[in-house]
Amino acid sequence: MTREISVELRNVDKVYDTAKVVDGVSFSIKKGEVLVLIGPSGCGKTTTLKMINQIIPHTAGNILVNGEDVTKLDPVELRRSIGYVIQYIGLLPHLTIEENINFVLQLTKRPKKEQQERALELIETVGLPADYLKRFPRALSGGQQQRVGVARALAADPAILLMDEPFGAVDPLTREQLQNELMRLQETIKKTIVFVTHDMQEAFKIGDRIGIMKEGKLVAMGSSMELVNSDDEFVRDFIGRGALFDVLDTISVTRVLRKDIPTIREGEHFDKESKMNGWDNILVLDERDAFLGYVSIENIDASGKISGDAVQRVADAFPAELSIKKAIEEMLYGGRTWLPVAGDDRVFKGIVTFDSCAGLLSKEGGS
Repeated sequence: MTREISVELRNVDKVYDTAKVVDGVSFSIKKGEVLVLIGPSGCGKTTTLKMINQIIPHTAGNILVNGEDVTKLDPVELRRSIGYVIQYIGLLPHLTIEENINFVLQLTKRPKKEQQERALELIETVGLPADYLKRFPRALSGGQQQRVGVARALAADPAILLMDEPFGAVDPLTREQLQNELMRLQETIKKTIVFVTHDMQEAFKIGDRIGIMKEGKLVAMGSSMELVNSDDEFVRDFIGRGALFDVLDTISVTRVLRKDIPTIREGEHFDKESKMNGWDNILVLDERDAFLGYVSIENIDASGKISGDAVQRVADAFPAELSIKKAIEEMLYGGRTWLPVAGDDRVFKGIVTFDSCAGLLSKEGGS
């Protein structure tokens, strides 16, 4: 079933005096999708974002939110119905964190008990302790304040979230933590997000699709791999020659798992007539399907028994939440051609190989 459209721009312009800062931009965003807008400074990406909730009115074209023309909606109600997160947060210093989170709920006169419950739910959702609710913004670090900004944007449970370089004012380590937190949140909340950034790696990491703008025009739109494989000279120059490695750092290793390798439980006998599918080794799992190691087919006797010392023990499996790039690095530095992959519960999921990684690149690249 095709997802419904949350936001749509149809040939939208924005003109200041005689300067056209947004020129004929058209795109649509499906419900629950993360669309990232990126481009050089002054390309019109932030203006495009702000026209969606009419902080900046558009000059020509049509903007639809949930199928309704924004010019026909009450602008105050429109803005209250769309979450908005900016780079410098904009927390009110004289209000507590709880009051900041509930600011929109206070304006809409929600019951006090509902406000308190919502603030408690959201402070935990963004990964901060509940006792922070009684603190003031000055007592929090920049990264913590940015988390509060996200919580405030989510307070009224908007279906759409606009984020204007939200992590641009924090240090690189905090920035990565906030990106990971947003991605974790999105798995649960499934909001429609329009995200503006100047950081290509951030765009690759966060975006389901990425729109590249230049001089007010939308010049490219697609997934990370589609953009990496673009023939457009500007797009290739803008994303950089090392972009492929940035993309590989955003794709989970679970995308390239092979599950056809034979396995056996520890203590069991292996049927030597089983299909080996071209593998020389059998993987050994414990009673909970956690990976223990591997054994060569040559070290299994005629009855299928494996001697204990024949099993090559492997201390840890590769975590499934890590990226293809990290898996390739692990194989290169460890002198390995494959890695076992396991989830948080240590349950074996499959293996990753150089060939499986190359296969994804060929598939995504269309070759």
